[in-house]
Amino acid sequence: LRIQLHTMSFWGCIVAPGQPKKVETRAGELLHLSQACLAPDTPKGASAKVMVQQGGQSYAVACLREGGQEFCALDLFLDTSEAKLEVTGKATVHLTGYFEADDMDEDGEEEVATKAPEKKSSPK
Repeated sequence: LRIQLHTMSFWGCIVAPGQPKKVETRAGELLHLSQACLAPDTPKGASAKVMVQQGGQSYAVACLREGGQEFCALDLFLDTSEAKLEVTGKATVHLTGYFEADDMDEDGEEEVATKAPEKKSSPK
C-alpha cells in the first residue's frame, strides 16, 4: 500500500482574447488545469475558445458561450516549460487549477508496507 502526500497550491490566470499567457513555474512543478470560466463581465452572447499551444501546435480544450456553456471542468497537466494559453473569440476567460510537485516518489510519498494475504491452495 502506498500513501501519497501531495503538496498543492492554487493557480489562477485571466486570459483576454489575443493576449496569450506563458505559465511560469518553479522547477519540478506540474500545472494541473482544472477549470475554465467566462469572466463575470462577459457581453451577452459572446463566446471564447481556450487554446493550449504546445510543441508547435494549438489545441482547443474548451469552447464557452455566455448564456450557454459558461464554464468547463478540465483535467489537464501542462508542460509549463513550453505551454502557452490563449483565448480566441470575444470573451475573457478565467482559468484555475493548481501546481503539483512532479517529484512525489522522491520527496512527498510515504511508503507503508503491508503483507499480502497468502493464497490457499484448494485440495484436488
